[in-house]
Amino acid sequence: MKKNLLAMLLVVVMGGVMLTGCGTKEADTTKTDGELDKVNLQLKWLPQSQFMGYYVAASKGYYEDEGIDINILPGGSDIIAEQNVSNGAADIGVTWVSSLMTYQAQGYELQEIAQTFQESGLLLVSKKTTGINSAKDLAGKKVSNWFGGNEYEVLALLEKYKLDKTNDLELVQQDYTMDQLQEGTVDVASAMTYNEFGLLLENGISKDNLNVINMNDEGVAMLEDCLFVNSEWASKNEDLVARFLRASIKGWQDACADPEAAGEIVYNLDKSVSLDHQVYMAKEVAKLVTPEGFDSSKIGQIDMDAVKQTGEFLELYNKDLAKTPVVDETTFTSKYLDEATK
Repeated sequence: MKKNLLAMLLVVVMGGVMLTGCGTKEADTTKTDGELDKVNLQLKWLPQSQFMGYYVAASKGYYEDEGIDINILPGGSDIIAEQNVSNGAADIGVTWVSSLMTYQAQGYELQEIAQTFQESGLLLVSKKTTGINSAKDLAGKKVSNWFGGNEYEVLALLEKYKLDKTNDLELVQQDYTMDQLQEGTVDVASAMTYNEFGLLLENGISKDNLNVINMNDEGVAMLEDCLFVNSEWASKNEDLVARFLRASIKGWQDACADPEAAGEIVYNLDKSVSLDHQVYMAKEVAKLVTPEGFDSSKIGQIDMDAVKQTGEFLELYNKDLAKTPVVDETTFTSKYLDEATK
């Protein structure tokens, strides 16, 4: 899987096969009459259906309809979206809210402008043979996570059940496969609904043989994928930001309405992972962007109560946090989204 992901990144960066404009990483939004505004969008990770809304919007010409030449930049383990947006290498970025808050607390002038994922996609997964039927059964077990900011929901879950992360169980580093769980070197592994959980199923493990702990069901969920900008840049490009959001929302609406087609669009970028996996991922991502009963016309809306909960958990469990996360119009704003959807 890692080789496939690396191959994907190389093809995207070197071959330029992505559905993007011709811009480079140097942000350039100036234009003359008849030219499109260049916008560099920095993803959090490698091209996959996690970001299908932007690829669908590009494929269907929605950005061009809004006068935008979109350049979708792949992420990776060595690419930090917050830093690229802050220094102007990108104009708009995708990241998790908890990560964004960490950089805001360090003094980065970054501002969320839309919340794409309305629910958390993080699960804790175990084989039924381990007897972990609920979170309280994590006591005495070996639990893996990727860390780097991905562990806060797990820590909140442990706090809920009064389990000490050091004395009551063993937290270990997880790689980007599910081999540790499959081979039995850990009892419980972290998994995103739209990726790693699907890998388990594709590797022949039946859902009937797995126990799952869902962070949303446990009430300890933290917000994940969002769109953010450099506050100063956005204030100078308000109309451009609104146009970008308008096109992106149309892309997300189409993708969530037909995730099979969206998954195929992403797959056709370079075909480095299977079509079935991209379609699986697209269907699961759609559930996070438009949960059951959610009005698709409200894609991107920012639930400030959920933002505050994310900030509270972050402050409680991130000992390196520079200061208390600020949750107000300077850090989270709906004004660009309101303009895009009015």
